[in-house]
Amino acid sequence: MAEINTTTKKKGFLPSKRRLIQLFAALLYNAHLKGFITGEIYTGKVKAVCVPGFNCYSCPGAAGACPLGSLQNALSASGHRAGFYVFGILMLYGLILGRTICGWLCPLGLIQELLHKIPTFKIKKSRITRAFSYLKYVILGVLAVAIPLWYGLSHGMAVPGFCKYICPAGTFEGAVGMLSNPNNNDLFGILNILFTRKFIIMLIIGLGCIFLYRFFCRFICPLGAIYGFFNKLAIVGVKVDVNRCNHCGACVRNCQMDVKHIGDHECINCGKCMDVCAQKAISIKAGKITLVAPDGGCADDKPDSAKKRRIIGRTMWSAAGVLLAFSLVWFNFLDPAVQKEGIKASADSTPPAVTETTEQTEVVITEGYEVGQRLKDFEIATIDGSTFKLSENRGKVVVINLWATYCGPCVQELPHFNEFAAKHADDTALLAVHSSFVDQEVGEYLADKGWDNLPFAVDTEDDMVWGIVNGTSALPQTIVLDANGIVIYNQRGSITPELLESLYEQAKSSSETSAAAETAAQVQEGYEVGQKLKDFEITCVDGSTFKLSDTKGKIVLINLWATYCGPCVQELPHFNEFAEKHADDTALLAVHSSFVDQEVGEYLSDKGWNNLPFAVDTEDDMIWGIVNGTSALPQTIVLDRNGVVIYNQRGSVTPELLESLYEKAKG
Repeated sequence: MAEINTTTKKKGFLPSKRRLIQLFAALLYNAHLKGFITGEIYTGKVKAVCVPGFNCYSCPGAAGACPLGSLQNALSASGHRAGFYVFGILMLYGLILGRTICGWLCPLGLIQELLHKIPTFKIKKSRITRAFSYLKYVILGVLAVAIPLWYGLSHGMAVPGFCKYICPAGTFEGAVGMLSNPNNNDLFGILNILFTRKFIIMLIIGLGCIFLYRFFCRFICPLGAIYGFFNKLAIVGVKVDVNRCNHCGACVRNCQMDVKHIGDHECINCGKCMDVCAQKAISIKAGKITLVAPDGGCADDKPDSAKKRRIIGRTMWSAAGVLLAFSLVWFNFLDPAVQKEGIKASADSTPPAVTETTEQTEVVITEGYEVGQRLKDFEIATIDGSTFKLSENRGKVVVINLWATYCGPCVQELPHFNEFAAKHADDTALLAVHSSFVDQEVGEYLADKGWDNLPFAVDTEDDMVWGIVNGTSALPQTIVLDANGIVIYNQRGSITPELLESLYEQAKSSSETSAAAETAAQVQEGYEVGQKLKDFEITCVDGSTFKLSDTKGKIVLINLWATYCGPCVQELPHFNEFAEKHADDTALLAVHSSFVDQEVGEYLSDKGWNNLPFAVDTEDDMIWGIVNGTSALPQTIVLDRNGVVIYNQRGSVTPELLESLYEKAKG
């Protein structure tokens, strides 16, 4: 007995086989470890393959697609094609494994179980939790099926309801996973109230998992609901030897899920019930083959049964080890798609410079994708068989839009571009470039849209256009060039017809500097590029006053920051040096958020940023409102000598970008 107790005690410190398999599955699903370093998601061909469990497609490490997300996209595309692959793969997974996937192969299930280990009081299952367990079927029907199907058939756009409004995996793995990487600081600018709501929902679900075992799995998960339909038919699962079972009910009483009997639609086949079955009548089987037996073996074991299970187990673990090793090497080194990563880093290196001399000044224009740089020339075949070459459109305003059929905001804004192209056909050139990761035939998708004024192209396999304009998986993205091929706008996020018109006017004035002063007096007041910023007056930390209208004739830079924002503090020395260098013809102002967690003056006292005037925004967030500031920091706004906005973006800036914006503002 003492020996048994010692063994049990030692065993308690070791992870169970199920826990090891859960960890293995989580690592296999997210084998693209390089993504956590580069901040880019994997976009290779393997990404089209659905993994069995819940794992967000947008996670930097995700090597495959989420089956639930793929289902919603397939339903959204029902008006164009049938999602045979997605429906087929879900049926295949369901018929082979059922909810064994939930219990053994789902990373989100693992996270829930680890959260539940936090020591606190626990809410036990009851008739109430059993009733609420049917909520996930309602969520499946409404958010994962009805909404995508409705928008797909009625509006021709992808709206994955569950992913968009609830999915905690998307928020944690996708959004937080991407935003936590310093390379993606510029993505904070496209966050909105939808992200805030989803983040709160994620926290609520996480809190629920602490007090209720597998809170999300039991009450919310639509994927578990789907697999539940197949649980009784699945080849692999918990099986009960009816000849040995004495119907004591210990298995159901001790189960933490809302099961009525072993193997029903709520059973995740975790196998914990084997430990409480005195008759040893429960095991996990694949057909007639026993995969997991209770301690001491099954009651109907033959003399060599245990040996066969050990051989099967060692063979499967060996195969799993080989698969994991190959996956890690492939998704981080060998796959051609991973060679495309790091484009942003390489593009940030010093680009070739082009010197252009005018009668007024000598301006050095570098080749690149940032505002003030000249976009690199490219040539691409369009879907209609023609060719778009950037250099052939010199003298025109060029608008490039990055989009994808599976991106709802992209599809919503394309009609704006189509109307804009028809309105300004004489002096503009537009190009809509679809992601190279194509999940359907783009030509077929576009056939009945009527967007005939837009040339469409699918990016090359090496993501040529994506690399040139610094495109990422965050869509849509719009790039606007003036008549000289200089970037005046490059941002991610949806665009409105009004902003398009404003950018068009800005692009024209950018290439017609002689008329800049005349047009500046006629521009609309606002915070967008091409608009004149509203006048304001604010008291600075040192007691002086900054009034915008008093800076007329100077280039103005306004920086929104906060002491608790790391990127803000890192970039402020650049502004301080810039202010000293261009003291004669620039005016700078650094405005701290009104949500102050410490005395700003004390914080600044030993920083040595003496060239910068600092202010704390008013209680009603006056400046934040004028420049369209949000909680996503830092944010920089640049005005030309006439007070017209030429740059208003969130994200860090470099000394090189500051100089480029300065030259741009001088005109």
